[in-house]
Formats: sequence, structure tokens, C-alpha cells
Amino acid sequence: NVITVYWNKMNIQLDMYQTLAIAVVVLILGQFLKSKIDFLEKFFIPAPVVGGLLFAIFTCICYATGLAEFSFDDTLREVHGIFLTSVGFQAKLKVLKSGGKSLIIFLALVVLLIIFQNGLAVGGTKLLGLDPLIGLCTGSIPMVGGHGTAGAFGPVLEDFNISGATTICTAAATFGLIAGSWLVVQL
Repeated sequence: NVITVYWNKMNIQLDMYQTLAIAVVVLILGQFLKSKIDFLEKFFIPAPVVGGLLFAIFTCICYATGLAEFSFDDTLREVHGIFLTSVGFQAKLKVLKSGGKSLIIFLALVVLLIIFQNGLAVGGTKLLGLDPLIGLCTGSIPMVGGHGTAGAFGPVLEDFNISGATTICTAAATFGLIAGSWLVVQL
């Protein structure tokens, strides 16, 4: 006899409060693991990345096995994006002027780096036959702006019919964070 078991995939929909509660639990889990695992501390891996990666693996396994599919309320993502874009408003012109020639040189080098990053990313997507906007998802948006900018620009790129742009941007920002942390430790 062959016994066949059919699993019905559960669709777990979380409202704004439940999504926030999961985020807090994931953050606390990341902080706990970071305090217990020296590798994470040594390589400066942030607690949200540690917990978020574990939660991403968990939800991926649930989805791939057909056990469950999670849907999260993204209301607070917009608020979070507004907060992150307003952080730069604290810069004062007086402090910027005190940087002098060194600051201007640094600014010029950063602008060149951004142009190089985007050129490399967009050029790579053209070689692969992909939409150049996908290249921006892996270029300066996540590499210079980080997770906040990736989260803010992802939906904008999705409005241009780039499916999964927010996920690509966030994954690239996470890669950049981990690779940058590793590079700092190696130096």
C-alpha cells in the first residue's frame, strides 16, 4: 500500500501589529545569537541581519515545502522609509564647510564610485540580457544607500515593472553589508 499525504499550504496573513511583533522577536533573536556567537561579533554582522536571515530561511523552507506561505502588512515600511530619508536633514552647513578641500575631494571620489558602481551593474545586466533597472537594484541604491534606500527605492522600481525589485535591492544591501564587514576585518 502507498499512502499519499497531501499538504494544503496555509496562507498566514499578518496584520500590522503582528508583523511588528514578529520583527521585534526576530531582532531579539538576532541580538541573542550575536551575543553568543563570536564570529558574528568579530565580523560586525548587525543583529537585524542575523535574525532576519534566519527568519528568511525559515519562511523559505515553509514556502518550498508547501507548509505555509506568509503575507506581511507593509504599512510601516512606508513610515520607515520616510524616517530613513529624513536622517540626512540633521547635517549642518557649518560642519560641511569645516571639511574644506578634503571633503570636496572625498565627495568627488564618492560620486565617481557611484557612477562606476552603476555602470558596472547596468553593464552586467545588459551582458546577461536583463533589464538595466535590475542592475540599479544591485548598484549604488543598495551599496551606497544601504537597506533603507533599498527599501525605499524597491517599490519605485517595481512600479516600473521590475518584479521583485525590493527583494533584489534588499538582498544586494545585505550582501554589501556582510562583504563590507568581512573586508574591514581583513584589513
